[in-house]
Amino acid sequence: MHYSLSLPTVPPWPIVSITGAAAQHDAERDPRWHSLVTRLKSLRRHKRRAVRIVDVNCGDGTLLIQAVRLARSLGFLAIEALGVDSDADHIDDARDRARMLKDTAVGLDFQVAEAFAQLQVEADFPADIILYDASARAPKALRDAAARAGDLALRREPLSWEHRA
Repeated sequence: MHYSLSLPTVPPWPIVSITGAAAQHDAERDPRWHSLVTRLKSLRRHKRRAVRIVDVNCGDGTLLIQAVRLARSLGFLAIEALGVDSDADHIDDARDRARMLKDTAVGLDFQVAEAFAQLQVEADFPADIILYDASARAPKALRDAAARAGDLALRREPLSWEHRA
């Protein structure tokens, strides 16, 4: 007869988050990921301990959640993150994903909102990083609002980043 040594409440095998690994992989494939990583590392090198990230058109929140995890792993002590999307189903998915992240140093919120309206609101208190998914063919007003809303705006195409003047 075989006897295994294990505690009754602890499984004898390690628990691995397959969802977390897949989400990390998805975030790393995003064309904005490299610039996002570079910006977060730069802020830490300059002794920043807090960061504010806003993701407009966040979809299911994968990129923003991974950005928050990265920021925390780099040593940020206060992370404020906001994801907005006009699709309520995407926001529900993002909120479900965010529930898995339990860290008192992180304030992570997802809201249903239109991109242009949210970017205008953000201009009053610019974020450190604005993530948005708008092509160069997007209306100039949207691109200008993104530039005013944060110190560094990252978009998918055709440019990977643009600095705020």
